[in-house]
Amino acid sequence: MDNSLAIGLSTQQLLRQKMDVTANNLANMNTTGFKVEHLVNHEITERPARATENPHDITFTQGWQLQRDMSVGTIVQTGNPLDIAIDGIGFFEVESPNGDIFYTRDGEFSMGIDGQLLTRNGEHLRNSRDVYEGESIIIAAGGPITANPEGGQITINQDGSIVQDGGTIGNLGVKTFEVPEALEKVGNNLYIRGDQEPIDTQVRLQQGFVESSNVSPIVEMTQMIEISRAYQSVAKLITNTNDMREQAISKLAKVR
Repeated sequence: MDNSLAIGLSTQQLLRQKMDVTANNLANMNTTGFKVEHLVNHEITERPARATENPHDITFTQGWQLQRDMSVGTIVQTGNPLDIAIDGIGFFEVESPNGDIFYTRDGEFSMGIDGQLLTRNGEHLRNSRDVYEGESIIIAAGGPITANPEGGQITINQDGSIVQDGGTIGNLGVKTFEVPEALEKVGNNLYIRGDQEPIDTQVRLQQGFVESSNVSPIVEMTQMIEISRAYQSVAKLITNTNDMREQAISKLAKVR
């Protein structure tokens, strides 16, 4: 295989991956708590193709992993008492109906018909610590947070304590990780911890606010244009290489 063609095909594959990631960033520019991602590439030690001329002069790269920017997005006021923004690095710990534990930055919460506080996808908010009445535990840590649907307005303090009708009904804890960027993304703005252990962290929560995504539309649009131009240049290189090969074959055929 011609050196130019081998490199061109490898480059096109990498550019398609980068375009997919950039398009996903733009699609989530209005998703609460979304974190922008970029593709990191590295050199392939085992080459998938080899040129007949100077085969060791070719370097192939491939998409290696997604690099996630965990910087805090803009905190936007909504006025909804069940909207909560994390002012700092951390995640809400939530639980699916089948018991799976997830982590999210999306603080657009709601109340179910049974009073349980839920994410937009229906995961339960988990109580972070025991709630006592005198010396007795009335709400155990790890369980769902349940409010009275017929009760008064819910107040969520900066430390995560949740109060309704003068009594504490739960605590909204925030977890962090040694390497937050390494959390595994599973869709619906949720992450799983992988091999990392969650760590309790003290951050300031803001009731009636949400964190917008940290996607910069201008940066991502510029990136998309650059990727598109690079792809077109590589496609032109491949076309020209094929044309030259066909011309060479045609001339050799005539000589014979």
